[in-house]
Amino acid sequence: MYSPERLAYLLSKIETKTATEGDLAELLHILQEDQTGKVVEALEKAHAAGISSRPLPDFTTPYWKDGIREVLSAYRPDTTALPIETGPKRVPMFRRWTWAAAAVLLVTAGSYFLYTITKDKNVTVPGPAMAQQNILPGKDGAVLTLADGRQIVLDSVANGIVATQHGANAVLKDGSLSYSTGAGTKGEMVYNTLSTPKGRQFRMELPDGSKVWLNAASSIRFPTVFGESERKVEIRGEVYFEVIHQAARPFKVNVNNRANIEVLGTSFNVNSYENEETINTTLLEGSVKISLFAPASDNKGQALMLKPGQQARISQTGSAGTPAVSVVNDIDTDKIIAWKNGYFNFGKASLQEVMRQLERWYDIEVVYEKDIPDIHFVGKMTRNIKLSDLFQILESSGVNFKIEGKKIIVTK
Repeated sequence: MYSPERLAYLLSKIETKTATEGDLAELLHILQEDQTGKVVEALEKAHAAGISSRPLPDFTTPYWKDGIREVLSAYRPDTTALPIETGPKRVPMFRRWTWAAAAVLLVTAGSYFLYTITKDKNVTVPGPAMAQQNILPGKDGAVLTLADGRQIVLDSVANGIVATQHGANAVLKDGSLSYSTGAGTKGEMVYNTLSTPKGRQFRMELPDGSKVWLNAASSIRFPTVFGESERKVEIRGEVYFEVIHQAARPFKVNVNNRANIEVLGTSFNVNSYENEETINTTLLEGSVKISLFAPASDNKGQALMLKPGQQARISQTGSAGTPAVSVVNDIDTDKIIAWKNGYFNFGKASLQEVMRQLERWYDIEVVYEKDIPDIHFVGKMTRNIKLSDLFQILESSGVNFKIEGKKIIVTK
């Protein structure tokens, strides 16, 4: 058992950077033994008794509830030490933020002096010097390009109608774009493009009511009003769809002018970044048909149907210099759409894969001074995290780097 006084004492020792290895071990033991939420109650009692002078956060807010829930779901007793395996090193990400580090985060409410316990040493988050170079995570925002070429920066305009074209209104409400049509809607079909730069993501509702989420550095081109025979859009980057089924008007997605996806009312994710090895279409619900654009005769027949949980991978070039498509079963769909739900999920991701995601979300450039370290990461964490917090994890896993503005140079 432990008392609120003892818990507050241990936390104050960590906060003032005077904790011994024994203090850390004791706190870790207390938190490992109590996974019922009583720790937070003890913190509140300690604060109410005047034992802790620092104001506590409001743990009832969605921000703290989500944070506590993530810590609870990520923690495993056997992952407090860094596992070393033969072959590529596999480093747990958020799981290395032990209960001790999580508790300190709650009490210090933003302090840079977080501790985490590894097998051999205590590691501290970089202090004020790193904070000065800190880079904030991405946020909601996009640019809407109208049919006449005008551009509207959506993260800088108020809610309401932002444009009217041929009787169709583009409406912004609470960070989401949608289209409404009136009786006067007629004439030629006109197209808009919604695009997100690095460090931005956005969501929208297409004219038919289908929902779309855009990851960073992505775009979708669509008509302000769909035609009577089909619904067709063009995308680049990473986009998640929830398509409304309309049998008389099939929904089609042109991916990078490389492949066509025909949708039968479904939820699916497309990752088509040009710096990734493959274009991946992952089906969550429903059914889709994928076919390649065929500049060469040997591409004939390159079409397939996906089932939920499957992923179609289109290579950059096939054996004859043309794209080829393959299917992978039993995909972890939670990992695929983690970005949409506000998380990084680095399940067995290489350092390069991790860095490509960070480049897009934090709007940074990553270069490698030497050979790329053979390190793989597992686990998940919120995308609403400062880059300096990620640096701590990368450095403690053996990755060294230096910062030059928004350029991150991996030196080892």
